[in-house]
Amino acid sequence: MEYSIKKIEVDEESLVEIFRFLKDVFPKSNMFSPEHVKWQYAENPSGAMVGFNAWDEGRIVSHFAGLPLEMSLFGKIRKGLLCINVSTNSRYRGKKLFTLLGEKTIQYATENGFEFMIAVPNANSTHAFFKYFGFYLISRLSAKVGFGQNIYPNKDFNCYKCWNENLWAWRLNNPSNSYFYNKRQIITTPIAGFAKTLSKSCLPENLVDLASQSIGFRPLNLYVGLGADTSKGLYFNIPSFIKQPPFNLVFKDLTGEIPVIKKDDIFLQLIDLDTI
Repeated sequence: MEYSIKKIEVDEESLVEIFRFLKDVFPKSNMFSPEHVKWQYAENPSGAMVGFNAWDEGRIVSHFAGLPLEMSLFGKIRKGLLCINVSTNSRYRGKKLFTLLGEKTIQYATENGFEFMIAVPNANSTHAFFKYFGFYLISRLSAKVGFGQNIYPNKDFNCYKCWNENLWAWRLNNPSNSYFYNKRQIITTPIAGFAKTLSKSCLPENLVDLASQSIGFRPLNLYVGLGADTSKGLYFNIPSFIKQPPFNLVFKDLTGEIPVIKKDDIFLQLIDLDTI
């Protein structure tokens, strides 16, 4: 069967179809809405979403997307793509569409000035990023629940995501989430029960009011990332019977000159990964 392979576009009509596809392949997610898709795909100050779709009979059936971002990697700010929302309709799996779209996205990124790609695939998808696209594993992300916010070491890291005022304003205007900020420079989002996510973020003073100052009684923290020292608090691994499959941080150098990133080199957390 022949499929139409097209670059991701972010006009209104294309965004409507992307929304339909994402709701179809991620039916349990409450995140996707027309407003969220427009915000994520078209309004990012670092650039519109990059990637390719496979179409069949006027519908997207497979999707490989990369969100533009900048990271400081060993002292140099580099432009890259965070692979997100990558999926194929269940009726079209096994037809190598994921591989085809990934290869085209990598080629396009390389030819258009992107210097790296980064992703957090689950355990089922990680092997494909290694085998077909040449990514390597930095580390499995730490996923813990517990108490205490004083878990961030006072040290410099070789690799981290770059933020600026425009990016923070965009993130805080996420139509699918609410953000809360306190004097300890902790930014959180509410999740089920008495829990909240936990990230360390220094917001520009003029944007602090975009985040609420009180999240209510939510003593339990969810930490996902690399770089924190959870031994400074009271944290436990998420039980295997309730957590999602382990998420692995993988990386691909598109320049051939970026040193290999190791676990101890990088500071990365939920707020950096466009998952909240």
